[in-house]
Amino acid sequence: MFHPYLLAAPVLGILWLFRLAVQRLRRHSINHLPGPPQGSWLVGNVPDLNRPEQMGDAEFAWVKEHGTTLHIKHTFGTDRLWTADPKAMQYIMNTAGYNFPKPNETRVGVEMLLGRGLVWAEGSQHSRQRKIMNPAFSFAALRGFVPLFRQTAQRAVNKIKDDIFLKSESSVVNIMQWLSLTTLDAVGEAAFGYQFHAIDKGNDSYLANAYQDLFTESFLDRPDISFAVETILGYLPSWFTYLIVRLPIGRFKRIHDYITVAIEVAQEIVDKQTSLYLDGKEGSKDVMSILVRANLSEDPKSKLSAEEILPQMTTLFLAGHDTTAVTAAWALYQLSLHREYQTLIREEIAATRAAAAERGDSDLTIADLDSMKYLLAAMKETLRYHPIAVGLFREAARDDVIPLSTPQKTKTGEMVTSVPISKGQQVTISFLAYNRLPEVWGPDADQWRPERFLEGGAGSQKTSLGVIANIATFSSGLRSCIGWRFALLEMQAILVEFLENFEFSPPPGNVEIFMGPAGIMAPMVKDAKERKAELPITMTAL
Repeated sequence: MFHPYLLAAPVLGILWLFRLAVQRLRRHSINHLPGPPQGSWLVGNVPDLNRPEQMGDAEFAWVKEHGTTLHIKHTFGTDRLWTADPKAMQYIMNTAGYNFPKPNETRVGVEMLLGRGLVWAEGSQHSRQRKIMNPAFSFAALRGFVPLFRQTAQRAVNKIKDDIFLKSESSVVNIMQWLSLTTLDAVGEAAFGYQFHAIDKGNDSYLANAYQDLFTESFLDRPDISFAVETILGYLPSWFTYLIVRLPIGRFKRIHDYITVAIEVAQEIVDKQTSLYLDGKEGSKDVMSILVRANLSEDPKSKLSAEEILPQMTTLFLAGHDTTAVTAAWALYQLSLHREYQTLIREEIAATRAAAAERGDSDLTIADLDSMKYLLAAMKETLRYHPIAVGLFREAARDDVIPLSTPQKTKTGEMVTSVPISKGQQVTISFLAYNRLPEVWGPDADQWRPERFLEGGAGSQKTSLGVIANIATFSSGLRSCIGWRFALLEMQAILVEFLENFEFSPPPGNVEIFMGPAGIMAPMVKDAKERKAELPITMTAL
């Protein structure tokens, strides 16, 4: 059957091949490094990473057979350095920082999904945007979010009880759906002072409906030609790319329909909050207040343009709700399999509530949440074991030498402790493989075991990575996730309310949940009639 992508492929392919030929004339080789079978010339190992049976199938096998720093093939026969080595990751993300920007094709994908916001920006533009937004994620700002997170989680709990448990004390529930609605309302109220009413309306909510099944419909089972076209788009003029990605075909249409809704809602919030600000009703140091003040600033260094402010919001819509919801879902799933640990957390919550009441507080503080060692250990272990974004892509802006913490055996048997690379060399960093390295996490790295974070040895290494507990999931360095504390607090508050009110256990029957490859690590039901992100779980009201 004729595929719509083939309309543009011939011309774009010629342009890409010309550029590829020029680059290869001046490139250092990484052919001495081992690697997996290299696949077809058109897409190389890209399908191994993006279209496996289960997320991690390729990465775990590669590390076991070849090591942590490898030579793989990308589209059109290009060489790509793949690494899960701690020191290499630290160098690329922390030490070298802006000297390893995103490849053009990655930025095209980011722009399609989020717009030209903080995740898309590079260099001085990224530094300026991050400096403007940092106060919105300060401790003082986050402290005010906790009551909003708790109230939103309570509304979700009450809605679940009203809708599901009026006639039964136990039921099988798709917890993914409820957590997605909960986190969307949470980010709306905490970050933007805006009510989406997602919990009340369900997927009838305008924005919630736009997000429903977004990742599975846009990233699951992508054809080879899709990977090739996206690579080519990264080397074309931006105006031409703008036209291509708005073609009403396939994943382009699905993503464009979603981002259109997200931008429309973001503009509505900006207009409303700007009006309130101009009327003297300024909010606190929440995200919306920071963005509005920046938008009205006369100082170019402190000002976000109209083209910048909306993408920051669409980024927070997605990162603040969908990825947090999926991580919380994975946490509840693992706790349903480890009931004894679930009991420990529930007892811990009760003890913390009692201590707060004894000192005269009716609510839990950030300090209370952070004192719950069993809850925090379960969250850390879930972030390690189920990283939602399984990796990232970078490109060397100059000739460089990447150091390795684990010596890598080459094809000739030589052991190397660094890899020289040329300007333009693209690199894939695997959070998923790093987060499961036995040399970092111990011989049971392939098991979900939160006790490792209570024993003092988890993630112990000379190389410091990430923003919490040496876990790579939130990235690291200058480009680490700006909202990681926001996400953790949101998840803490939600898990406390859900675990206080419900007991979680696996669904009846032989239901197997696996790590679905949908752009993110999405929970899916094996052999389900429809491949989508879902997590059925038995909930019992307490």
